[in-house]
Amino acid sequence: GPKVTVVNEIDESSPSTDFRFVQESILQAGVEHVAEDFMVGCTCYKDNGRQMGCEYLYCKCLDDSQLNYEGKRVFPYGAGKKDFRCLRNFYLESRNHIYECNKMCNCESNCKNRNVQHGRRVELEIFKTQNRGWGLRCPVTLRKGEFIDTYRGEIISVAESDRRGAKRSPDEANYFFNFDKFCEAEMIMKSEFVENFPDEVEEYQHRINLGEASTEFRDGEEWWENPEYVEYEYVCDGMYVGSPTRFMNHSCEPNCRLFTVSYNHADTNLYDLAFFTLEEIPAGTELTFDYKDEDDRTVITDEQARQVQETKGYMPQKCLCGTAECRRYFFN
Repeated sequence: GPKVTVVNEIDESSPSTDFRFVQESILQAGVEHVAEDFMVGCTCYKDNGRQMGCEYLYCKCLDDSQLNYEGKRVFPYGAGKKDFRCLRNFYLESRNHIYECNKMCNCESNCKNRNVQHGRRVELEIFKTQNRGWGLRCPVTLRKGEFIDTYRGEIISVAESDRRGAKRSPDEANYFFNFDKFCEAEMIMKSEFVENFPDEVEEYQHRINLGEASTEFRDGEEWWENPEYVEYEYVCDGMYVGSPTRFMNHSCEPNCRLFTVSYNHADTNLYDLAFFTLEEIPAGTELTFDYKDEDDRTVITDEQARQVQETKGYMPQKCLCGTAECRRYFFN
């Protein structure tokens, strides 16, 4: 693929020699994909839409995708000259999962709904920043919605990630990504519980009184356990093996976002983690994403950070992004 270079104009240091680049994530003990027997493909004609397949016609690969603003299912990528293979605004403005075509589909490899699976198409440069360690940038201008690369590493069980996390210092950088896209939240607001599970309210309240069920208060709202809670099974650890995106830094005003991408739509435990640009990015500009990736813009004060240190034993990481929307701290 396109080359990846390392540049240091700050000092004499180099990236850790303990890190190894891999083309694909490594599945460790206890991790496996859903069998391809469950993979279903589309029956689109190969010559649809300027010989690019799956264009403007019904495509089975969109069955599980989210409806757009007009109540329609749309392909994630553009097909015009200016936005070819670029993620469309409907996806960029959301965190919707991306479903690409797969090996069981009737369309061919040049189908416009096959993008991330073909791998990185742009050159990247790992460079030493002034005050944030190593960062990542591209030597050419990137279009809005352009695919950069996937996040790769060792795919491990939750138990193994807990074991590794316990051995690492709270001050160390965290390279874990949870495969929790299709999981339900562990706690929901009481009002949501009452609305969605009215027949269970009385019993749950009784369990709270007996100390058998938990309740929490957050910002004046009471939260109860979610009856539909589903825990994720796998975690990607990019600490020692991975891709160039491992060197992307955080920003509270990022120019990139991580999206989840599936080929075998039956596999909700494993999928690709893919970075796309949120805007046109001039050549040489650092590529960043929001580690928190939430709409919450609450600023964490020094006093709140100290309280976390006192109660939980570790200090939230100081944010160095320097943007106008900086939240000052984030949880590593």
